[in-house]
Amino acid sequence: MNRRGMLKSAAGVASAGGLASIAGCSESTQNAISSGGLEITDTESENTAFGNVVVHVMVQNTASSSKSATLVGQVDVEGGDTYTDQRDISVMGEDSNSYELEFDIDFSLSASSYHYSAQLE
Repeated sequence: MNRRGMLKSAAGVASAGGLASIAGCSESTQNAISSGGLEITDTESENTAFGNVVVHVMVQNTASSSKSATLVGQVDVEGGDTYTDQRDISVMGEDSNSYELEFDIDFSLSASSYHYSAQLE
């Protein structure tokens, strides 16, 4: 199976709410596909007082040995740009870790919502 075929994703929608520091209202969906024992079990997002978006991702390893992958996150601002961030991750066997992906986004007062997603490659 190729790297793209071992894709695991979760996605959501959140409200930007101006520049105030608030937790985003989100809807997330999960997919039953795993990446060699790793799977995304939860995602949330929030925007900071500076207008950045932080996507929190929980990754679980159901295998007995340590597994690694690349965590890729994306934020699509409604009526605006799309931002992508990625990092290499490792999770010990039969354990889970949480990760944060931070997107430096300059929200204008007219920006009202964004879509976010996270996937393992």
